[in-house]
Amino acid sequence: MRLMSRAALSLAATLLAAPALHAQASFSIAAGAAVPVGSTADGSKVGYNATLGLGIKPPLAPIGLRIEGALNQMDAKVSAGGSSRIMAGIANVTLSGAGMPIPMGYLIGGVGMYNFSVTGTPVKPASETKVGFNIGAGLNFPLTGFSTFLEARLHYISTSGTSVKFIPITFGLKF
Repeated sequence: MRLMSRAALSLAATLLAAPALHAQASFSIAAGAAVPVGSTADGSKVGYNATLGLGIKPPLAPIGLRIEGALNQMDAKVSAGGSSRIMAGIANVTLSGAGMPIPMGYLIGGVGMYNFSVTGTPVKPASETKVGFNIGAGLNFPLTGFSTFLEARLHYISTSGTSVKFIPITFGLKF
């Protein structure tokens, strides 16, 4: 009888906790500076970044998934003007949890399709879509009902003839 009551109590606790064990989805919106690095910095100024994302993470697992759409714009350094625009659709894996050196920190990285275009220069406007990748880190700041985050990632796109590298430093809200 005692064994059956323990089993019934265990089953009841499992059934009550089961809805909380489903993966948690979140929506994020972020904006910040897009900092060109390497050879990209030779021709581009610091610009802006805007990102929308959908995250999925099981509550006890350290690994999650974030799908994002991003827009980055950087003006050219030349006096003739012009700018480069990078639009991207990216699938990222996140790693967070107790194993991280900073409890609120996380690592993020992934691959995506990047559309890179140059406009307003004396050179014929060019646009191309290539596969690229990103890797970076961030900090989560949980608040009541939502959280905020600060993040920096290196994006690398191999375009015809050169590569484009930039680091968006963003501040965002996660709901």
